[in-house]
Amino acid sequence: MRFFVTFFKKISRKMLLIFISSVFLFAGCGHLFAQETFFLPDTAVQLEVADRNAAEGDIISEDGGELRRANSPYDNNIFGVVAFNPIVVVGRDSENSLPIVTSGVALVKVDGSREKVEKGDFITSSNKPGVGQKALYPGFVIGRAMEELDGEEGLIEVFVDPRETTIEDEEPWQEITFWEAVGRIIRTMERDAPQILRYLLAALFVTGSFVFGLYSFSRTLKEGIKGISRNPLAKGSIRFAMILNLIGILILTLSGIALALFVILL
Repeated sequence: MRFFVTFFKKISRKMLLIFISSVFLFAGCGHLFAQETFFLPDTAVQLEVADRNAAEGDIISEDGGELRRANSPYDNNIFGVVAFNPIVVVGRDSENSLPIVTSGVALVKVDGSREKVEKGDFITSSNKPGVGQKALYPGFVIGRAMEELDGEEGLIEVFVDPRETTIEDEEPWQEITFWEAVGRIIRTMERDAPQILRYLLAALFVTGSFVFGLYSFSRTLKEGIKGISRNPLAKGSIRFAMILNLIGILILTLSGIALALFVILL
């Protein structure tokens, strides 16, 4: 009889614990769905990081197969964030590994001195290694801010979801002042500086090739005509030399165009 009483008490305790856990679980789920936001716990993956200066809250980017702190605005290779006291860590710890959050809520280093960060703003990388900033233009982001930050650099909660996103300008170009337009152009050039430099370099190669080819062609033609008028008996050899020069000029021009395409596609 005593055995059945003890067994019943154990079963009753377990049932009570299950009931209480279920209440908290459903209450928590109801709260999450009421907020219309699904938050993952701080789950991180232990990964090898080549950047020895990477620390908690730094935005990490994949560079040539290695993980390093992101150091350019709107980095297309944003990977995740170095976790700050993660609840769950998956993977084997090593001397060069750090816990990286690739999805979910995490504390992220953000600079709010240039642009005030408000709740819901997209956060992207910046020129400061590992530090994020408010995203003002379409491009790659690390996620959305869950807190405000103004006039300083600090750690704020961000819903980490690395992806490319489209962000509309707050005001159309027709409604902003001249200096606001200049600032917007400068920020755009800062964001796309590597791509702009590639196109400028490619344009320089193409223009230089055409100018050199045109100049060399006109000079060769002029010298050929002069040579034939001075020595009509050598007309055949002069024409042959002109053809060889023109072929060489064509090859150099095409090489310049090919180099320009290589720079663009690099």
